[in-house]
This record gives sequence, structure tokens and C-alpha cells, in this order.
Amino acid sequence: MLDREFARHVQIDMERLSLFIERGWISPLIVEGRHMFRDVDVARAALIGDLANDMAVNDEGIDVVLNLLDQLYGLRIALSSLMDALQLSGDVRHHIATDPQKLDPLPSEQPFRPIHKGMRRVHRSS
Repeated sequence: MLDREFARHVQIDMERLSLFIERGWISPLIVEGRHMFRDVDVARAALIGDLANDMAVNDEGIDVVLNLLDQLYGLRIALSSLMDALQLSGDVRHHIATDPQKLDPLPSEQPFRPIHKGMRRVHRSS
């Protein structure tokens, strides 16, 4: 899908499309000097439209939201790769995926309570 077709498909003008690309909100492939848009670009443009139009999020807010989503996606890929590398059994994988809070903490020589505002770290001996 080329520039004008993409802009028409996601219902934005060419100036707004340029902004999407300049800000890195979408990253079309460049083939023979022309932008080629993919399904992921369409999905991100739809999300941007929802944020801007339905939720009144400004451009700086859209930067933040997309950055956080990209980080989340990267973490999901990293976690998936880690699980594959560890070759976890199906039961352990299910346990981690469904309720990671139930995992026992790793043993520590110096157990301590979490630090809260105004509190200092308190070490307890076993």
C-alpha cells in the first residue's frame, strides 16, 4: 500500500501521515524510494486515531503510549525467548503465565522488607 492509498484507508490527510512517519509512530518499509505500508502500520494508525480522536490524547501523549506499547511488546518477546531457552515444562510454563505472583522468591542471604517512602531498608536475620 502506497502513501495516498494508506492515508485514504486510515482516513488521515497527507500532512498527518507525514507527522506519523516523522515522529516514528509508524515505520513503513522503503522500497525503491517509496513507502510501503504493512498491516502493522494500519493497526498503529487506527490506534493513533482512537487515542487522538476518541480519547483526546495529544501528540506528546501518543508518543508516550506508543513507546510504552513498544516496550511491552519487546518484553513479551524477551520473556518468550527466555522461556524457550530454559525449555520449561508445560506445567511450569502454565504456572508462570497464569499467576506469576505465586512463584516463590529466590532464596536470599539477607531477606529484607521493601523500601517505602520515609522508611529505610531493614535487614532481618533468619
